[in-house]
Amino acid sequence: MTRAKLLIILALVLALASCETAQQRKQSGAPPAQALAPQPLPLSPPPPVLNNSPIPNAAAAEPTAISNLIDKAEAAYTEGLNDYQSGNMEKAKQEFDKALSTLLESPYDINSDNRLSEEFNLLTDNINDVEMATLKNGSSLSQQYVPTPIESFAGLTFPVDPNVMHRVQQEMRSIHSDIPLVSNAVVSGAIAYLQSHARGYIENVLKRLGQYRPMISRVLRKQGLPQDLIYLAGPESAFNPYATSRKGAKGMWQLMSSTAALHGLKENRWVDERRDPLKSTQAAAADLKSLYQMFGDWYLALAAYDSGPLTVQRAIQRTGYADYWTLRRLHALPPETENYVPVFLATALIAKDPAAYGFDVKPDPALHVDHVSISAPTDLRLVAELIDAPVDELVQLNPGLKGWATPADDPGFELNLPAGTKEIFEQRIASIPASDRLWWRAHQVEAGETLASVASHYHITTAALAEANHLERDSTLTAGAHLVIPLAPSRSRLLESASVRWVRRPYYYRVHHDDNLDLIADRFDVTTYQLRRWNHLRSSRLATGRKLLVYRLVPVAYHHRSHRKVKHRHYARRRVLNARHSGTSRTLRSEAENIASGSSPAR
Repeated sequence: MTRAKLLIILALVLALASCETAQQRKQSGAPPAQALAPQPLPLSPPPPVLNNSPIPNAAAAEPTAISNLIDKAEAAYTEGLNDYQSGNMEKAKQEFDKALSTLLESPYDINSDNRLSEEFNLLTDNINDVEMATLKNGSSLSQQYVPTPIESFAGLTFPVDPNVMHRVQQEMRSIHSDIPLVSNAVVSGAIAYLQSHARGYIENVLKRLGQYRPMISRVLRKQGLPQDLIYLAGPESAFNPYATSRKGAKGMWQLMSSTAALHGLKENRWVDERRDPLKSTQAAAADLKSLYQMFGDWYLALAAYDSGPLTVQRAIQRTGYADYWTLRRLHALPPETENYVPVFLATALIAKDPAAYGFDVKPDPALHVDHVSISAPTDLRLVAELIDAPVDELVQLNPGLKGWATPADDPGFELNLPAGTKEIFEQRIASIPASDRLWWRAHQVEAGETLASVASHYHITTAALAEANHLERDSTLTAGAHLVIPLAPSRSRLLESASVRWVRRPYYYRVHHDDNLDLIADRFDVTTYQLRRWNHLRSSRLATGRKLLVYRLVPVAYHHRSHRKVKHRHYARRRVLNARHSGTSRTLRSEAENIASGSSPAR
C-alpha cells in the first residue's frame, strides 16, 4: 500500500514538473515550428524562386504535413501505375506528372528535408523505370496522339446528293483505274461529305501525295499490286508517318505491332519501323497481297485490312454473302469498316481529278534522300551540324527513330540524309571517334572566331578543342571551316569501367536559341515531363538564356569496397523510408522493378 502511495506521489511530481516546463516554454515566446523563417538549402546557383518568393524550408513543416504530402504523391503514382498496367498511357503520364508536381509545387523545398528528397528520388527512379519499360515495349509515356482520318469518319451517314452522283458518273467515264471503281449512293455521299466537311483532309492527302507517290508506286509495282492502292494511305493516315490510332496502330499504313512483326519490322527503344515510310509501305503491300489472295476480291481484302481477316470471314459465315456491299447493308461489319471502302473510293476519285471536285492544291515535291549506313550510335544534332542542315529536317526524314540518336544495337542501320549530303557527311564523321558520336558536336567557324572563343562558348578547354581537331592551341581558324566539339566524355566508355558509378546531381542548364525540351531532355538522359516538373513549366516554350534545373547523371569514381558501403547506406535509407510509409514505397519500388524487367505483365 505504501509502495502504491509512493508511485502516485511520484507521478504527481512529474506531472507538475512537466506543466512548469510547458509554462516556461510558453513564456519564453519561442514561435511555433510553422512560423520559422524560410531557410532553403543553398544550391549553386541558388534554388528556383516562385512568384518572387523563396521556397519555405521543408524542415520547418510539421511532420504530419510532410507525411500527408508524401502519401498524396504516392497515391498519384499508384494510380498512374494502375493506368499503365491497364494500357492507358496518357492517363498514366498525367498521374505520374501529378505525383512529381505534388512534391515540386508544394510550399516546401524538397532539398531541405531528407524524407521529401528521398521520396522525390524514389518517385523519379520509379517513373523512369516505367518509362524505360514502355520504350522497350515499343511505346512511350510521352508519345503524342495523332488521330487517323478514318476514325473521324466511323459511324457517319453520308447524305445522298443527286448532283454529285451525276458528276461522279460522268467523271468515271474518263478516268483510268486498276481497281474496280463503284459509283453508288454511298460513294457519292462520301464525296459530298469530303467536299464540304473534310476539305482539310483532302488537302493534306493531295499535298503529301506528291512527296510519297514515287516511292509507294515502286513498292506496289514490285509486289504486282494495283497502283490505285496508293490512295488507301489517305483514310489510314492522310500520308502522315506519325499518325497513331486509339488502338495503337501507327504510321502511314496504320500497322499494328503483330502485323509489323509478321513482316519483319522492328520495334524497340530506338526505332519503330511502322513509322518508316518505305519499310511500312513494303509491309502494307505484302499484307494487302496476302489478303487479296485469301478473299479474291479487293473490297473484301480492304475490309479485312481495316478490321482483320477473321472479322470479315465471320461476317461472311453469318450472312452467307461474300460481297462487301451486301455485308455493309446488313451491318455485318464494324462501323469504321462500313465507311472504310466508301471513303477510300471517294478519296481515290477526288485525287485522280481534284479540279473536277473543287480542289486546287499544289503537291509537295517528291522526296529524294541519300542513304548512309551508321555503324555506331550517333546524335542527329551532330549529323545536322556536319552537313549544315536543320536538325528538324533530319527528324522529318527519319520518322522511324524514336529519339535523337541512331540505334546502339543495329550496326547496319541506314539513316536518311538530304539529297547530295552523303559524301560530305562521310568525310566529316570520320574525324569523330565512334564511341563519342553521341556526345560530340560540330561547329562551323564564323569570321573572327578563335579556338579560345569557341572553347569558351561550349564550356570546354582550348586544349581539348585543339586536340580533338588535331590543331595547335594558337592555330588560326578559317571562316566556314568545321570544328568537332568534344562536349563530354563517352558515357558508354565510363560505364564499362568497374571504378565508375552514376548518380544524379542538380545542374543548371542555360537554354540556347535553337534548344527545345526534347533536345535538352535527350542530352541529359531524362524525359520532357521531368524537365517541366523540375522547372514548373506550364508550356513547352523556352526563352533563350533561361536556366533550367536538371538532375543529370554524373560519373563518380569509387572503389569496389566503398561502393558496397554506399550501396548499403542507400538501401538502408530506402528501408527507413519504406517503414515510415507503412510499406507503400517498398511495394511501389518492387512493382516498378518488375515492370522494368518485364516480369510483371500488364493487367
